[in-house]
Amino acid sequence: MRNYRVGVVGLYRGLGPARVFDLMPDCEVVAGCDIDAAALERFGALFPQARQYGAYDDMLAHGLDIVFVASPVPLHCQHTVAALEASCHVLQEVTLAGNIDECRQILAAVQAHPRQKFMLAENCCYWAHILSWREMWGQGLLGDFMYAEAEYIHDTRHLLRQADGSPTWRASMPPMHYCTHSLGPLLKVTGERCVAASGMSVTTGTEDLPVRVKSGTEVAILQTASGGVIKILVAFGITREPMFHYYSIYGTDGVLETSRPPTSPLQTNVWLDSVPHLNNMIEMPITENVTDAPAEATQGGHGTAEYMMIQDFVACIRDDTPPPLDIHAALRMALPGMCAHESALNGGQMVEIPDW
Repeated sequence: MRNYRVGVVGLYRGLGPARVFDLMPDCEVVAGCDIDAAALERFGALFPQARQYGAYDDMLAHGLDIVFVASPVPLHCQHTVAALEASCHVLQEVTLAGNIDECRQILAAVQAHPRQKFMLAENCCYWAHILSWREMWGQGLLGDFMYAEAEYIHDTRHLLRQADGSPTWRASMPPMHYCTHSLGPLLKVTGERCVAASGMSVTTGTEDLPVRVKSGTEVAILQTASGGVIKILVAFGITREPMFHYYSIYGTDGVLETSRPPTSPLQTNVWLDSVPHLNNMIEMPITENVTDAPAEATQGGHGTAEYMMIQDFVACIRDDTPPPLDIHAALRMALPGMCAHESALNGGQMVEIPDW
């Protein structure tokens, strides 16, 4: 008999992870919520036994154990706080919140409900190559941290407007607020913490969307507590296909980096001082997918990442252990991007990153 009753809010992004929750032996998807009738219809076709709701408060009254928050970013704070107050465990999509004050509100709600688990659904931390890198870093093969960089290149200009031409919520989201896909894996691998941020924005581009940084492209330079440096590029308005994530980490004794398209499939390139007589990078065929995951594990939408992430989340509830990406990890992944955008609005002046 399944123990955990799961509800999903935001059925555009939430549909894939809902499939994965239903693969967990002790979970059952019993409710879905969206204001879009077509999204509810798609959900109902996959989960005919589940209740459909147009109002979030009504879904919370269903009697749930877990809520997956996959609603638009401007609703993350409201939906997460309400779920915690309804005694639900929360797995929340990225990014953490729309601004620093909302991050503080989510932190307060998590602290006020210590029996509920909160975890940020940063699925990029669960790609196979990132999991492998973390193992290699933990074994000391790369030495001490020096420098890292990551890029998220994804032309999403087609998502900036509704069918009637009005701006969507994405049109007012600063690109660097969505940095966790890039910064999250770097912090997860190295254990670093960012303490100060400088940012710059590309100011050419879509003139009729003044609320948004015009081109959808920002760069952050982040100082870490150990004295290292991280560079992040988030570009949602650059002409480049296919979309991709790029990561590289430099330690005192070695380097890890991913390949870039058109190289396919993804591979890891490695340099290790401990390997004698190397004269080029070592090519490791480690892709995004975990090799020992079940065949159905790719139903989440990003290879096996959602399956591994949701498996970890459910395990922390079942075993009453800390979530792998808890509220403090979430803040350390999200706040640097918000501070870097603040810096960009002030000519690149360095901004101290809160450490709550």
